[in-house]
This record gives sequence, structure tokens and C-alpha cells, in this order.
Amino acid sequence: MKTEKKKNSPFDAVRVTSIARKINLNNTGRVFLAYAGMDMLILLILAAAFAVGMDLQMAGKFSFAYHRTFLYDRDLWKVLYTVADSAGETLYEVPIGVWLGLLRVGGLIVLAAQLVDVVTMAFSGTAQVRRELRPLNQIAARAQELSEMAFDETKYHNLEDAISNLKVDAMENGIHMHDKELQGIETALNGLLGRIRASYRQQTQFVSDASHELRTPIAVIQGYVNMLDRWGKEDTAILEESIEAIKNEANHMQKLVEQLLFLARGDSNRQNMDMKLHGLNSIMREVYEESLMIDEKHRYRFEESGTVQVYGDSDLLKQSARILIDNAAKYTKQGEEIVIRVGAWKDGAPFYGIQDNGIGMAQEDVAHAFDRFYRADCVRSSRTGGTGLGLSIAKWIVDRHQGYYDIVSREGLGTRFSVVFPRV
Repeated sequence: MKTEKKKNSPFDAVRVTSIARKINLNNTGRVFLAYAGMDMLILLILAAAFAVGMDLQMAGKFSFAYHRTFLYDRDLWKVLYTVADSAGETLYEVPIGVWLGLLRVGGLIVLAAQLVDVVTMAFSGTAQVRRELRPLNQIAARAQELSEMAFDETKYHNLEDAISNLKVDAMENGIHMHDKELQGIETALNGLLGRIRASYRQQTQFVSDASHELRTPIAVIQGYVNMLDRWGKEDTAILEESIEAIKNEANHMQKLVEQLLFLARGDSNRQNMDMKLHGLNSIMREVYEESLMIDEKHRYRFEESGTVQVYGDSDLLKQSARILIDNAAKYTKQGEEIVIRVGAWKDGAPFYGIQDNGIGMAQEDVAHAFDRFYRADCVRSSRTGGTGLGLSIAKWIVDRHQGYYDIVSREGLGTRFSVVFPRV
């Protein structure tokens, strides 16, 4: 059965014409006001130039105290311009009728040209606006045709079945209807499925890694609890060792859970940020003084060049710096120096840097330094391995401040983290 194409109704044409008339009326009014304002401005400039020029030429100087009069006797061509001083003494008298007559003729010509332009625009502008609106009108007409087009109901059922039968493990394949009329919907749905699939993978990996990291401290705590249950009730040494180990593992779990919650809030955009203009020098000096009090096993040095400001959340900026400093202290020998820098980067942007003389990182480890739960092989089994989330949190903070990292690291020589923020 053929469907008959519906033409645009007269009502649609009248509506488009009415809109075009309104737009043209507004444009005509603006042009008229622009011409009037321009004419007034030109008259004021000419009058001021005439008064100043005549005073300088005839009286030798210009003064607002002069009395200026026009002697006019019904004949524009015989107007006299008279200027007297404050005492009433005439300084000079000039016939300006010829100039006023020429100005009137020129003004009438300009006004006539402007009037013709405004009238032409008022009568022919509507058609011009309609031509400019024609693409929008065609889009609206096409949308109207599509909305009224007869559509096979089986297509809806096929699309519904394809979506209903879609499984999470089959998202990789997407939806394929092999129907040209449904191709736009198919493309949009597959794009949405791709984003869902990426989010699903990220969440699955996150849960898997978190479960793996929590499994170790839980197993350690459970082992010591069983040992306490068997022998620790009467053996003081086993009791003290178990309590200390359980406390350490509990603290480790608490830190891990707090970091997981921070990243979870960040991923869901629920992490509150108090963005203000701050002095980066004062922020980093506070972190430097805290490090001196907390860590007595390393030497700290603070360097600053000029005063720089940064727009951000001061608490989160401190947290990012503390993470980098804590990371530097873990892998730097006791007595070695850790340098905290703040200043302007190569392009003048504010930055802070943390440099250590620690074990350094291999180039393949630098590429994965900010991956969640990633730890290099050389520190994975050591006590300083941490949770593997610290640098991920620091990167999240810097990313939210529109900043970036510059990392220089050499194995056996140390690492330098430079954090660069946008200029303010």
C-alpha cells in the first residue's frame, strides 16, 4: 500500500511568514535606530569641530566661557555666527549661512538614502528572512513527514526483541537489525552499549582488584585469630605478636577502604571540591613543614622561585602533594634528601615538584604509575608496596584541577614528579 506524501499546509506557510515578518520588523527597527544615532553623533562632532576651529582661528584660543549666538532672519543663507567674551565684548562675527545651506543639502541627501534603505528593508526584508529560514523550514517539514509516515509495526517488534535478548556478555557484538530504516537507531544504541560496556568493564576490574587487595589482610587477621584461639591464650609472646599484626592489618584495611571510597566518590562525581584562588607557595610550605615533623628519617628541602597562584581546592592539593611525598619517602633510603619545589613551569604555568634519590622506576613502570592497584615487581612483595591506590588518587585530584604530570625517573637514581596547573 502506497503512502501519499503530505504537502505543507497553508497554515504552516502563514506561520513561517509571520515569524519572518517579526524578525524583519526587529531588524528594520534596529537599523533605523542605528541611522538616527549615527546622524546625531555626526552633527555633534561637526558642531564641536566648527566651534573649536573658529575659536582657534579667530580668537586664538577656545573657551567654554564664550557666549555664542546665531543671528537668523528667516534666511538660512544669511546666518551670522557671533562669539563674545564673558564681559559681553564681541570677539568675532562670521557669516556661516553658506556652510549651513550646504550642510542641509548634504544632510537631506544622506537622510533620503537612509530612508530608502529602511523602506526597502521593511518591504523586501521579509522575503530575505524567509529564504534564510528555508533550511529550518525544510527540516521541520521533513520531521513532520517522518512523524506521519506509515511504519511497519513488525519493525518495532524486531527492535524490541533485539534489545530484550541482549546479554551483558554479548554486548561486544552490539545490535544488528540489517534494516536501513532502523540504521540511525541501531548506531545510537550501539554507541550507548559501547559506553555501558566500558563502564561495566571498569567497575568489574575495580571490584576484582579491591577484592584481591582485601583478601590478603583478611587472611592474615584470620590466621592470627586462629593462632590466638589455639595457643595465644596462655602464650604471652604469641598474644603480643598477634595483637600487633592484627592492628597493622586493620590499619592497612582502613586505609585501603578509605582510598576506595574516595575513588568511588570521584568516579560518580560526588566528591565535593571547594575551588578558590590560593597561593601555591603557602600550600606547599605547609606540606613541607608537616613532612619535617612527621618524617625524621629523611632530610627535606623546600625551594621556591617567585610567587605563584593556583585555582583549586587547597585540601585536595595538599593531599596530592602528601601522596607524592609519602611515595618518595617509601623508596628513599634513610638520611637521603627529598626536595619540594614550587614555581613557574616553562610556559609560566604554576607547578610543584617532588624529587627523591630513591630506587627510581623502569620506563615500563612509569607508563603504569597511575594505574589503580599497580605496583612494580621490585616493590610488590615489599612492606613499602602500599595499596597501589595513592598515585591513582593523586592523578584524579590533578585531573580535576585541569593539570598534568611530568615524570622523570631513572632506576637507581631517583624520581622527579612535576605537577603543572593551568595559568590564572
